[in-house]
Amino acid sequence: MLSSIQTHLLSIAILMVIYVSIKQQTRAVKQKNRYFLSLVVLNIITMILKIAINMTKGYTFGFEAIILHTSVAAYYATSVVVVLYFLFYLHYHVEGEAASKRNLMIAYTPFMVMAFTVILLSFIGIPAMYQINAFGLVERRAFYGPVIFTEFFTMIGSIVYVIWHKRELNKVEFITLILYLLPPAVGVTLSEFFSGIDLIWPSMTLSLLMIYVNIQSRMTNTDPLTGVFNRREYEKQLYNLTQLKSPKKKVCAILIDIDDFKQINDNNSHQVGDSTLIDISNILQRSIRKNDFIARIGGDEFCIIIESDQDAVLHDIVNRINHQLDMYNADQKDFKNISLSMGYGMFDPKVHPTFDDFFLKLDYQMYENKNRLKQAT
Repeated sequence: MLSSIQTHLLSIAILMVIYVSIKQQTRAVKQKNRYFLSLVVLNIITMILKIAINMTKGYTFGFEAIILHTSVAAYYATSVVVVLYFLFYLHYHVEGEAASKRNLMIAYTPFMVMAFTVILLSFIGIPAMYQINAFGLVERRAFYGPVIFTEFFTMIGSIVYVIWHKRELNKVEFITLILYLLPPAVGVTLSEFFSGIDLIWPSMTLSLLMIYVNIQSRMTNTDPLTGVFNRREYEKQLYNLTQLKSPKKKVCAILIDIDDFKQINDNNSHQVGDSTLIDISNILQRSIRKNDFIARIGGDEFCIIIESDQDAVLHDIVNRINHQLDMYNADQKDFKNISLSMGYGMFDPKVHPTFDDFFLKLDYQMYENKNRLKQAT
């Protein structure tokens, strides 16, 4: 028992480090980050409850028995919520901020109602899912199988979901999310077939650690407000381009600036300004292709880098940005229309001596367009 408690305490310590690290590095404005943090907290709570169960099992009366009964019920209930929040995280990771959890809730709610009902019945002494016997030990009852297997098959279904949406994920994300269930599966197998081994939730910690490494690698180069790459990653991309003596692929780029952004902040509020930045970022992300690079390189400036040797691809993305912006402005009722100034083109070593020169010319073009718009108004 002591070994099991130590393993759970070590896992809790790892998750605490993950939680603090994420909170320090991002404001978690992305919904998927909030769900990941919730997953970390729920796993910590589950392991605390597991420790409480291990320390009080065998007690049949007194304060310890009360802790045992309460911890067992809370443990099973929390495990149901853990599965739900993983589905939320997965859905928002794949679909983005536009995702809706409504359909997930509709599908999962009947199971939650059933699970919470049998857990409550067991807690008040009607052994629907489990029973704590006269020796203070937890025994499984009729509804234990349906609850646990529904959770298990729901998680298996998440693998199918990831495979179905493979095209919307990069290789690292796809592999990480597919492998998420491997450590818990091993933990469940060992716990079921070998008495005294309790590795289900410590193995879940390993799964969260795998996702954390993937998220962490993104957070250090991601703008915390908009979720796109930050200036640090932009400069890294620019440096990599400058090191290419003879690029195998043609490179296009678009520099974007929000017109009169200072007035949006001054006339409304910085909260409205932040919301505008998020909205514009979403417009740009919807307008580009999956593998195109986008970064926020200044307060209200963005850069898109496109690998293509076709002018049509570049102009198609510019047109999509303008179209998305028109639709956005059509939905705005309280504020004046947002406009963007852009400078864009294809890098040509015959015209541009270096990539630095190329981006300087795009920057000049962008501000020429901005000045032209000001003169027109």
